[in-house]
Amino acid sequence: MKLLTIGIGRKGSEVSSLLTKKGVKVNRIPLFRCYAVTNSLDDLKAIKLGQKNKFWLMARDGRIDVRSVLNEMLSRYELHEGSLIITSLDDEFGVDTAVEFGKNLMKFSDDPVIGLGIVPPFERVDPNDLRRRIRKFREAVRVLVLVEEEMIGQNLVEALNVIARVGEIDLKKRIAGEVVIDTSDVFNALMVEGFSAIGFAKRRLPVTWLYKVLLRKDSEVIAVRTQRMMEMVEEALQNLSVKGDVETAKSALIVFAGNPNEITMDGMFSCIEMVEKLNENIVVRYGDYPIPRSPFVSVVLLLSGITRFRI
Repeated sequence: MKLLTIGIGRKGSEVSSLLTKKGVKVNRIPLFRCYAVTNSLDDLKAIKLGQKNKFWLMARDGRIDVRSVLNEMLSRYELHEGSLIITSLDDEFGVDTAVEFGKNLMKFSDDPVIGLGIVPPFERVDPNDLRRRIRKFREAVRVLVLVEEEMIGQNLVEALNVIARVGEIDLKKRIAGEVVIDTSDVFNALMVEGFSAIGFAKRRLPVTWLYKVLLRKDSEVIAVRTQRMMEMVEEALQNLSVKGDVETAKSALIVFAGNPNEITMDGMFSCIEMVEKLNENIVVRYGDYPIPRSPFVSVVLLLSGITRFRI
């Protein structure tokens, strides 16, 4: 899933820069096509992106016109299957600019538009302003994912990398997952009322002599793999990108990625049962993305339709 990625304001641009450096590539093609837009020349100089991918934009007469910047982005010979707009929710310029980008992309393209809102510490922002900006941003995009400022880092990038891999075919891999999923599964899971949260967990696989012995006993190793997968989903539930009331979630997507030998249907069904216990109406989608010979297994848990924060 190749995403036009637009970071707005200082925080949003920093995340866009991080995805440029650590974002995943498939068949040597980056899945995140990253840009930065700010109203501060100092911020623009500090962002580690190529000069052609950084834009300075000012509000004129109280209006923000993003059309020329967006036209420049879209005029380049790049293929996109969706858009990712990133901004901090304590940045009025960032939110207003993100709204304009979202509205224009929604108007001129049928491709899904995802908003990634960075939630500042609650003591640093007025709750009424935060709710107002979330509503404004949500109305301008098809999907709104929230992530707390302190959660930005390697885990967020790795979680986004797993999501971006969905639907991509690695020509060198030549192996199918237990349950093949595509981009439509991601967007169908996300496109419900409310906001979405991302949970992530990752484990390095053991390579001890004891584990190699267990590999000879199918029943034991299946139990070991299943237990690991369940523990990872439980960790992802405790490691959500924002403190939301997950019992209100209407939709979920579970995606495992990594060594295909360590991902089992028994484990998948056990994880689905765990998530279904959140509430009786939640719809759970699932799948995996195999990475042969990977020394890791990771899981991304997307919960959508959340309606309340937990402070």
